[in-house]
Amino acid sequence: MDKELKDFLDIKFNKIDKDLEEIKADVGINKINILANQTNILANQTNILTSQTNILVGFKEAKEERAIIERRINDTYNMVDGFAKNVDELQDEFVVIKEDSKRVKAVLREKLSVDVI
Repeated sequence: MDKELKDFLDIKFNKIDKDLEEIKADVGINKINILANQTNILANQTNILTSQTNILVGFKEAKEERAIIERRINDTYNMVDGFAKNVDELQDEFVVIKEDSKRVKAVLREKLSVDVI
């Protein structure tokens, strides 16, 4: 009976040893997977930080470009406004000159009997 019990226990312990070896192998694989996941997480965090930095730089550049465009629009507006004022002044002068010309023609017609076209 001792031999049967010993054989039985040997079989059971061998099965337990085999099961433990499989568990150890699974744990080892899980450790490797966990380390790989941690590495991927760190890489993703780095990529996120890089992306955030790039976005901030892009926003800063866009803000600077917008300021330049706003200045150019203001400069263009001021130039057009100045040009419009000059045109208005020239129109006023043209009206005055036209009226003076009519008066001169009238005087020439009346005093010298000359009809100027």
